[in-house]
Amino acid sequence: MKNYAMSVSVGDRELCFIIEGRIDSSSIREFGDTVVTERRKYPHGKVVFNCRDLEYISSAGLRVLLSLKKKERSPIRLINVSPDVHETLDVTGFSRLLEVFKTPRDLSDADVQKMGYSGNITVYRMGDDTLLKVYPEGTNLDGIEQERKYAHAAFLSGVPTLIAYDVVTYKGRLGMLYELVKATTVASLIEATPWKMDQYAAEMGKLLKNIHKATPEPGILPKTSAIYEGWARRMSPWLYSQEIEKLCRLIHVIPEAETVVYGNFHPRNVFIQHGEPLLINMAGISCGNPVFELGAIYMTHIAEIEQLSQHPSIKTIQAKKFWDVMIRAYFGTTDSNVIKQHEDVIQAAALLRSALSPAATPMSGGEAERFIAQARRDLLPAADYLSIMLSSARF
Repeated sequence: MKNYAMSVSVGDRELCFIIEGRIDSSSIREFGDTVVTERRKYPHGKVVFNCRDLEYISSAGLRVLLSLKKKERSPIRLINVSPDVHETLDVTGFSRLLEVFKTPRDLSDADVQKMGYSGNITVYRMGDDTLLKVYPEGTNLDGIEQERKYAHAAFLSGVPTLIAYDVVTYKGRLGMLYELVKATTVASLIEATPWKMDQYAAEMGKLLKNIHKATPEPGILPKTSAIYEGWARRMSPWLYSQEIEKLCRLIHVIPEAETVVYGNFHPRNVFIQHGEPLLINMAGISCGNPVFELGAIYMTHIAEIEQLSQHPSIKTIQAKKFWDVMIRAYFGTTDSNVIKQHEDVIQAAALLRSALSPAATPMSGGEAERFIAQARRDLLPAADYLSIMLSSARF
């Protein structure tokens, strides 16, 4: 390997320096001059140093990073940092001044045991006390860090979340490790003890209500209404512009709220540890009106998909029963009239979420057309009535 070499990669959102070898007295001037010159040429986006092949950095090299940090608005990121270089950064305190990411440890088939799927991720068990969540191909560190930021915000607001402690790789995909001693998903509990499904459904309803009571720090989580509008604007391959505008109007008649909307609420994403629930898969979390989430859950359980999980023991008829028990626990009542009033509003939100499915969830053309046909049959002609229903969504 060369004593020192550095190349530059420029993207839409970052200026990346790829470093090889050693940054010491023989290379520090070239290193510092290159960083300053390239940043002047490309002043936009984050600065990232890919340290995969960096063997050593001297105190003078650290001073270059410190000088750059003082000029930057966004944090400087060091990725693929070796254990030796990370130790230097840690001892000098730079691991707290910069965003530092160690080279992810690579896992093999011998390390993991598959547990199942949770949305678009795969979940594995590592021994008795560690959970591995593997992200879809193409996921980058920015996406993972965003999820960690959202999970942290949710945790501080009182949402019971799993806390990640390390990034790894498995079969070329990034993954996250969680400490999870003797825990299992609600879906697995239902599969193992289906006669207790009512109990689990009631607990899930109470958990969901507690999530929707949580209020995160303002400005950290994205607005649920903004996410839905983004999906609506991406419906142009399937809908006319006037139909898209109808969807947007329906989204914005829903009263805004400042509470947590989890976005991935189903039994595969809820772990039970020592009797306490813990949530995983926080990528879809946002801040808004609970009716968005209730509508999505209703769509999953009752409307189009009508399935509770991928476990074959949980049938469609059980999904309806699960919903009935869960929603009564959520609202804290068994009064059928009260539940009916709430469900009328939730069904309107479910129709809206169903209409946005082609943009919200990757699917084939045939699947998309099925959702579009339903939107033109059930949602768009009744937009004025549904607007009145959605405007009353105050739970």
